[in-house]
Amino acid sequence: MKCRICGSEFRPTQGGGRPQKYCSAKCRNKAKVMARKCSGVKPDSAKPEPDKPETPKELTRGEFKRMMDDSLEDVLRTNRDVLARALTDPGTPANALPAISRQLIAVTERLDQLEGGDPLLDLTVPADESEEMNAAGTGSEII
Repeated sequence: MKCRICGSEFRPTQGGGRPQKYCSAKCRNKAKVMARKCSGVKPDSAKPEPDKPETPKELTRGEFKRMMDDSLEDVLRTNRDVLARALTDPGTPANALPAISRQLIAVTERLDQLEGGDPLLDLTVPADESEEMNAAGTGSEII
């Protein structure tokens, strides 16, 4: 068999694993150095790098100014959406999750205050309806 670097004939060693491509450790190291220098191709023995999560995009000055031009309600909605995405993003560090959760809850509560609360949780009955229900005998009464 011929070495891929120096071209000399060599006899591959017996054993398991990948077939031998180089006659010596010197040629194997030379191949690694050449691979790093040339077009970014890594040698066969290099381990593939794990996929790195995408880093969050930095907020530009123009985006910040545009956010500040919006109403408070719009800004809170935008913040709520960004925080919700960060909370569910697998790239978010575990130690950041409690702070993000607290911020998301605070923003959501503030947004509910501005909008007049959550209509699904509004359990109050208008006064005219409660009087009608009690007069008809179908409403509940406290005794």
